[in-house]
Amino acid sequence: MQDLSESADYPEACCKAGSVMVEQILRQLKKLKPYKAPGPDGIPNIVMTKNADLLVERLHPIYIAMLDKSLHYKLWKSFTTVVLRKPGKPHYDVPKAYHPIALLNTMWKVITAIVADQITFLSEDHQLLPKHHFGGQPGRTTMDAMHLLALRIKATWRSGKVAAVLFLDIKGTFLNAVPERLVHNLRKRRVPTKYTNFVSNMLCNRVTTLRFDGYSSNAIQIDNGIGQGDPLSMVLYQFYNVDLLDIPNSKDEDAMAFVDDAFMLAVADSFEEAHVKLADMIGREGGVAEWSTTHNSPLEYSKLALIDFAHRQSPKTRPPLHLPEREVKPSISTKYLGIIFDQNLSWRAQQAHAIKKGTIWAAQIRRIAKQAWGVTPKYARQLYVSIALPRALYAVDLWCIPTQNDRSGPRATGSAKVTRQLAMLQRAATTVITGGLYTLPTDALDACAFLLPASMNIDKWCHRAFVRMAMLPKDHPLHKTMKSKHVKGIKHHRTALHHLLDTYNLDPNSIEKIPAAP
Repeated sequence: MQDLSESADYPEACCKAGSVMVEQILRQLKKLKPYKAPGPDGIPNIVMTKNADLLVERLHPIYIAMLDKSLHYKLWKSFTTVVLRKPGKPHYDVPKAYHPIALLNTMWKVITAIVADQITFLSEDHQLLPKHHFGGQPGRTTMDAMHLLALRIKATWRSGKVAAVLFLDIKGTFLNAVPERLVHNLRKRRVPTKYTNFVSNMLCNRVTTLRFDGYSSNAIQIDNGIGQGDPLSMVLYQFYNVDLLDIPNSKDEDAMAFVDDAFMLAVADSFEEAHVKLADMIGREGGVAEWSTTHNSPLEYSKLALIDFAHRQSPKTRPPLHLPEREVKPSISTKYLGIIFDQNLSWRAQQAHAIKKGTIWAAQIRRIAKQAWGVTPKYARQLYVSIALPRALYAVDLWCIPTQNDRSGPRATGSAKVTRQLAMLQRAATTVITGGLYTLPTDALDACAFLLPASMNIDKWCHRAFVRMAMLPKDHPLHKTMKSKHVKGIKHHRTALHHLLDTYNLDPNSIEKIPAAP
């Protein structure tokens, strides 16, 4: 591939690169998970964590030389790739049915983690990445990205327009990344030369060995891709696909990305006009199709999801989107970042999906917690609290409004129906945990299992999410919405964030704002 740096005129770096400090090395060594599988050198992580104070003085000059002199230890660039089967696949004769896991040497992972922290700090401090790039950035979660999308859609409805969103599906995101293009993007985004040289040397002359069912392959040279699972991989891919967010060129066009989950949004008076704008963003010079070619990231056109968002009473027709490669028909709903978005933002499909997930996990706990055998009530409760409940209540602040009283029926406030369904789900779990009879009152079962009632659990999760969003710094995309005095005055097309502001009588302006990157 042609060296992109030959014809590029890069801007000046944002600042001078920092040096590796002893405290950084010590912190990364202490953070290691002690019992993870070791790399090719066979040194367990627990050896590194228990001897961190002895190793740090030896590693410090080595890491400084690697950054300042662009030196790399050849053996640290060798790693083992363990190939595992993905569960539940119908066929295992295609590569997509397998999940590769790279086992790196721990001492190499420590230096890459330090570089990742330093690049992340610079990108936050100097705003090297767009605000709508969420994945891998500190203080920006999947819930923030979904709240922002819902706010954008509802604001479009209040202006009398509609929004069409095309969710992109990119093949082999990390594996297809071109190192030369990545280094070019890093320099274009003003990342200091010390870090770009480290990344350039890191991604060349790599060697891996495949292991599968007891078989080990010969050494294989790797000349492409970003090491998925490497501490630097998330940070580097942000800079690799950041050009996607520069494609929109008007106020009626928008784009957002969470690592490789990106979408294009178009606002117009009708869906026909919105689809024209989406097709233009795909095919224009410097658009998605050109980005896909230059970045070796082909789009899976058969998996593109188009959602035409409009109020359920809107009579506007939803025609197909015509692209040069194929015709994309609008879908009623699609899953984005683990949450089902439907075309009316009613969240009914997501609520049913959450109840189904929770029911499956509760049934699994019932299978292994019998009265005569199986796990004890202590561990059955732990499984429910740590696995079943988080799976069921994931992003609950987006699709469920907390109830404010014990009323039922038409007079109930908030998402009363789904709250009752979650209460029934928890009752099934508490019956298993306590071994109680099915005729016992729900409140008694919750008390005996030391669990909050379902309504209070939802309220707890939503309150925690609201407080976290109220603490977001000024450079966060949701900060302006949280501090606005006019948000509570909105009467039509309200989002979950508006309901949270009404539910909890807290002033976000009086809450301390915590910086995302220390």
